[in-house]
Amino acid sequence: MSYMNFNLSLYLVTDRGLAGGHDMSWIVREAVAGGVTMVQLREKDCSTAEFVTLAKELKAALQPLGVPLIINDRIDVALAVDADGVHIGQSDMPYKTARALLGKNKIIGLSVETMEEVIAANALDVDYIGISPVYATPTKTDTLTPFGLEGIEQVMQLSRHRCVAIGGMNRDTIGEVIARGVEGVAVVSAIVAAESPRAASAELANIVERNKINNTRIIQYSVFKIQNYPRVLTIAGSDSGGGAGIQADIKSISANGCFATSAITAITAQNTLGVNAVEGLPIGIIEEQIDAVLSDIGADSIKIGMLHSAKVVQCVARMLRKYEITNVVLDPVMVSTSGHKLIEDSAIEVLKSELIPMVRIITPNIPEAEILLGEAISKQGDLPNAARHLAELYDVSVWLKAGHLVDDELIDIFYNRETNETIELSARRIDTHNTHGTGCTLSSALAAQLAKGLSLTEAARAAKQYINQAIIHGANQSIGHGHGPVNHFYNL
Repeated sequence: MSYMNFNLSLYLVTDRGLAGGHDMSWIVREAVAGGVTMVQLREKDCSTAEFVTLAKELKAALQPLGVPLIINDRIDVALAVDADGVHIGQSDMPYKTARALLGKNKIIGLSVETMEEVIAANALDVDYIGISPVYATPTKTDTLTPFGLEGIEQVMQLSRHRCVAIGGMNRDTIGEVIARGVEGVAVVSAIVAAESPRAASAELANIVERNKINNTRIIQYSVFKIQNYPRVLTIAGSDSGGGAGIQADIKSISANGCFATSAITAITAQNTLGVNAVEGLPIGIIEEQIDAVLSDIGADSIKIGMLHSAKVVQCVARMLRKYEITNVVLDPVMVSTSGHKLIEDSAIEVLKSELIPMVRIITPNIPEAEILLGEAISKQGDLPNAARHLAELYDVSVWLKAGHLVDDELIDIFYNRETNETIELSARRIDTHNTHGTGCTLSSALAAQLAKGLSLTEAARAAKQYINQAIIHGANQSIGHGHGPVNHFYNL
């Protein structure tokens, strides 16, 4: 089953305490025959063995019908029976841990009980949120103040996710809730305790369908397959000349098929001839930019470039910890192509101690690698050992770029710390002055490929191919009187 195509319309949540002695498997089969589109097995008072047994019964009954089985809370049970997904609450296993355990093709729903939790959920790639409770209900006694209809309307304005309403859903309430914009309703007692679960489900399904007519949000979901942009946040300095920094990052991320967001750390006055001035932004506004993006849009990967001071490095590290972002590419920008120093000495030490150990891969050129290692790199043969030494020193994968060597064949060394592989990424030297922003462009392309789900090695190969072509296609272009940019959009 494709997890993208599940139907939230009439979502049954089980409760054996309301079943009146009826077999839960029978209730579920009857409910699905009446129109239930999704089933959540919620069992708070049974052993793990009983839970697994019942889950297997329901999976066997639902799978041929194409109805997803969702397990409430218990990731272990979901894995044991290969359920279609899980539903977790705010105090259950963290979403990112659940996703890592279940994989990308399982459904994960998240309960939200406040507007703050609705907003926070926007930074997560959950497959739906459960708005809980809409009305007070005896089946959910451990929740906060009910949302009510006005609350539902506000959630519809704030949330980017598919939404299902939970709590107090019955024949008298579901119509008005569906009309407010939710995609589906989660029903417990109105089906489980009904004399005829099939008849009750059929009546509720009919009410849901009647009230979808004016619900444009549902119409959009039913007509178009919902897809998420691969998202890349770039944290870097601005280049007024447009060849490097944030400007190059956004071009590179876009050209590699991802949605680019940004947090500017510094303003530079520069052009193809060099950097005339650098002005760092206040720490508060840098933090606000990152927080604004990650709390709403989120990020599948982050590219980090120019961080000019120790305080900026500490700010970025703090935000990575807050949002638990690990898919991070760090381009340790220290000196511009024209030789202008772009980072304070104190920032380098904090970069080494606090930030590099938090990221997935770094992409230094030779001068930057020499600073990080504290030793000279003079020839191509030095690169493999230098890359491996950097990886071991900072516990990070390393892409050591060979562009500062004079050889005709430039061989970058990529050391994958995750697989302990050393990979050569070679290219012929291109005779051109248009190399401004190559490091920014390369690291952003790598972040974009990671955001699209490629492995480190696959992403590195794709990014290398992109930067080679961007340099080749930009070699004969003329902008400015110095080092011009690469051609980011050579394939358009």
